[in-house]
Amino acid sequence: MNPSCESARPSDRNADAWRLFAERHWAREPVVVSDGPRPGLDAAGAHRLLVAASRAPRPVRIRLAVGDGELNEPGPLLPAPEDRDLAGYAARLSGSGQPTGGGWLLTARHPLILDFPLWSRVRDAVAGLWQCVGRPPLPVTAELAVGARHHAPEDFGARPDTAALTWVLDGALTVRVRPEHTGTEFELHAGAGDLVHWPAGSTHLEDRTRPCTTLRLAVPARTASALPYVGEVLGELLRRAPGSADAPPTLPHPAQAGPDGHLVPPPQFTDPARRYVAALAGEEPERALLLRWAALRSAAGLDPAPPPRPRVPLAAHHRLRRTTAILRTRDTAGTLIWAAHGHARRGAGPTTDRVLAHLATVDETAVAPLAAACAVPPDDPELRSLVDELYRVRALELVP
Repeated sequence: MNPSCESARPSDRNADAWRLFAERHWAREPVVVSDGPRPGLDAAGAHRLLVAASRAPRPVRIRLAVGDGELNEPGPLLPAPEDRDLAGYAARLSGSGQPTGGGWLLTARHPLILDFPLWSRVRDAVAGLWQCVGRPPLPVTAELAVGARHHAPEDFGARPDTAALTWVLDGALTVRVRPEHTGTEFELHAGAGDLVHWPAGSTHLEDRTRPCTTLRLAVPARTASALPYVGEVLGELLRRAPGSADAPPTLPHPAQAGPDGHLVPPPQFTDPARRYVAALAGEEPERALLLRWAALRSAAGLDPAPPPRPRVPLAAHHRLRRTTAILRTRDTAGTLIWAAHGHARRGAGPTTDRVLAHLATVDETAVAPLAAACAVPPDDPELRSLVDELYRVRALELVP
């Protein structure tokens, strides 16, 4: 045994594993990696997340497929607190009377938003890869799946624009891969602890001959992948534009015509078009995209992030510990933007800039010394609002 490897911290071991993975496998070919980087989540944590996801509102989406179809209202067939673990849930589902002979599969999309410590651990784990291959500019999404299911050949995945990292948390997984250009199908076999990677350009099919739990991270990898993301940001900007209406314009009847009888475009169409062109012609679209980029950068791409937590009254004597580096940048107008743990905000004024600059130099401080260092009173509204928001997004923690 190598003593230096034995004494290395888990983060160091993950960094070394990611470096080797990036050099040998990333974006090259479908592969199973044993003794590779760890995801920051185990089977027990996955079970807790699935129990929580079964009772959570959107944006978590949970589905249960049995036999050849999907149950619209799985209700009591979802994981419950009385299930001791994933094996206990699988046993209960098998005895439920549902037609599980053809296999079953439970999937939860975006489950990590329900548990900030788990989200943070997965985020920190995958950040090691981005240090080697570059940071993803688009959201990286997470999906948990557990089940024992054979898929039909027509169920081959249809997302060749996405690269994937799939960790087998327990059980065994067989992945049938069909590269985009060759079309020659082959199989990969992975067991508990293994990482399965396939680059963009391959469709795949997962087979689970017995209960198997996986965590998959999907990484957009094609230029066209940005179009829906940019469209979503711009659509929200247009909806906030003055004079925009939710209802689509309707044609007047009879159609409008000029003095000589030729038809003219009705104002119901031309007026919204002018507003949209005006909204997109300015700098606000770039600022909105920069705000989203800052949030993604602070989350290592893992999106969505857990929502902010409730406020607590913070007094001048409260000590605060910074838990993460707080990203700072500026938009085209010079306005400060800061981000932490997947949340980005615009700075409210000069005090924000001074406070964030001081927090970057200390790990722990109290509200009163922080105010003194920034030459503002402890009850300064901008200071209090910023500290409160930093606490809500978990960039600051109260020190007991």
